[in-house]
Amino acid sequence: MKIDLPGIDDQQTCIFEQATKEAIAQLQANLQAPKLAPQTEVDEGAYPRTHLLREQEGWEPPHPDLVGAYFRHFQANFSGYHSDGKLAILLGLSSDRRIREFKQGRRAVPYGVWRTFLVMTGRAPQDVLPVLAYMA
Repeated sequence: MKIDLPGIDDQQTCIFEQATKEAIAQLQANLQAPKLAPQTEVDEGAYPRTHLLREQEGWEPPHPDLVGAYFRHFQANFSGYHSDGKLAILLGLSSDRRIREFKQGRRAVPYGVWRTFLVMTGRAPQDVLPVLAYMA
C-alpha cells in the first residue's frame, strides 16, 4: 500500500493558509466585541497619552495610576479575570506578583505586555505584519 502525501513545502503552505484564514476570521470577530463604558477611576486627561503609542512612535510606560485603573476596570467587567493571577495568565505572565507590581508602580509594564492588553481591550489596533517572502 502506498500513501501519497504532499511534500513538506506544500504541507507548510497549507498550514500557513489555514492559519491566515483563522486570523482573518478572528479579526472580523473582533469588530463585533461589545462596547463597555470607560473606566472612571482616574481622569485620563491628566496623563500623557504616550502609553497608547507603538514603540517606534514614542511609547512610554503608562503611569501606575492608569495601569491600576485599566486593570481594575477590566477585572470588574470580566469575572473570569477577577484575580491578578488570572489576569497574569491572560497576559502571558507567570506570576500575579507582576500584576501587583505594575499596579503599585514598583515595576513598569513592558511594552509587549501593555500592547497586548491594549489590543485585547480595544484601545489599540491589532498589528498585522506583511510576509515579505517564504524562506525555507
